[in-house]
Amino acid sequence: MDVNDSNPAISAIGKCIAIGVRNFVICSGARNSSLIAVITSIDNVQVYNHPEERSAAYFALGKSIATGEPVAVVTTSGTATAELFPAVIEAHYQAAPLVMLTADRPVRFRGKGAPQAIVQHDIFGIYAEHDIDDWIARGPLHINVPLEEASPVGLDGCSISLPNPDLVASLTSASDHHTELFQQFLNRPGQCMVLVGCLPLSWRDDVKRFLKRLNVPVLAEATSGLREEFPRCCVPDDVARVLRIGGVPTDRLWRDLEEKPGVEVFSVSPNGLPGLARESSVVTSPCWNALDVPENFNECHYDNSSLDELLCAYPESEPSWVRRLSEYIPEGSLVFLGNSQPVREWNLAATLNSRGLRCFANRGANGIDGCVSTFLGLSSCEKEAWALVGDLTALYDLAGPWIVDQLPHSNRRIVVINNGGGRIFRRLPALQKFNPSQMQLVENAHSFSFKGWADMWGMSYRKVAALEDLRALPDGLLLIELFPSLEQSDDFWHSIKS
Repeated sequence: MDVNDSNPAISAIGKCIAIGVRNFVICSGARNSSLIAVITSIDNVQVYNHPEERSAAYFALGKSIATGEPVAVVTTSGTATAELFPAVIEAHYQAAPLVMLTADRPVRFRGKGAPQAIVQHDIFGIYAEHDIDDWIARGPLHINVPLEEASPVGLDGCSISLPNPDLVASLTSASDHHTELFQQFLNRPGQCMVLVGCLPLSWRDDVKRFLKRLNVPVLAEATSGLREEFPRCCVPDDVARVLRIGGVPTDRLWRDLEEKPGVEVFSVSPNGLPGLARESSVVTSPCWNALDVPENFNECHYDNSSLDELLCAYPESEPSWVRRLSEYIPEGSLVFLGNSQPVREWNLAATLNSRGLRCFANRGANGIDGCVSTFLGLSSCEKEAWALVGDLTALYDLAGPWIVDQLPHSNRRIVVINNGGGRIFRRLPALQKFNPSQMQLVENAHSFSFKGWADMWGMSYRKVAALEDLRALPDGLLLIELFPSLEQSDDFWHSIKS
């Protein structure tokens, strides 16, 4: 939406406050100085600043996921707005309430090629809502503010009051129609199993109680918060129906459903997207407690003895290190899992002992962008938080730690699994015939160390080669660089595939 009131800066910030924004991440510039002047005049809001818009947007995304509330990132004009796009796409698929408050040059400059004037209106297209009246705090909202020559003059004494917190929109409200469609799926005959991807925090208790009543085979991923409650089950040979709850799963079984039209798929997803190209059904907001569940299913557990044998056989492989870290990280910690290999290795190999670890990941667009900044947003109010990311993932977000000095002091540990590039591509069947030079291009092979990154941001640094290296870790922000055995990692994945 565009804001074109007589005092657009005050009007735009007032709209943000009215929808529940209490955290603003400011990327300063000349054009948005009026917005900054208004924001900093309001009591009882939290203000952060970041010079890099892409990292700032991912930090705001993490903060929004952690709180369940809308968080605004504020930019100046020009391509600063475009830098928000990756996080906007991620927020769209995660149904996270990320607000983009973008300063713009006056409307008369649009499409004219004037300095620092791009067409910001509707720049995010389908990935963001542009009408604040239709927005229900599920997914991104773009508020575009055309401003005359930047000047905070006339803003002294502006008053914006904080509304009652009850006015803030909730993530979802139960729908009788969605509950009815869900019930019809449950009542149909045929063996059923459940895949559980990333769940909003507000869903987890209801989904847990529902699955306990349902009593069918469940594959719950770490980002569901239910992985330890439902140990990995084997896939029934005669599965006729698949229920997907939450985000799109990483498990290969989900992608294989594209080629199995005979298996009925029903999804309950906060973003309302089916996650498959083939025909399937999706709802967003059932009433979990109103569902009646059949009683003719038998629970089926997975025997993980063969996995444990492989982890022992290849103790320096990446999955074995992930198992060790899952047992070592202090109980109750927040854990952020980088996309690509870390989230898959955690789902496969992390301990099934319930240790109260709360796992998160960026899963909407399946890229490795902005993971460090998302972790810092998620952990902004945590006492103990760990991130497990790959080396390329860390390289994508080198500016992320800028924000750390603005956060409460706590133990934040960023574990960089340094395997010299994108080793996951070696496991793709389509690339098995690539020659070494071709594979080097795909993997972005490198020989970097991240100690210089730690020094740049004042992070403590620890190179880890054995479990003993994790003893007596220093307090505060710590970069842990882990070098797994590349040979053992390759052998592990070859063995588990065979």
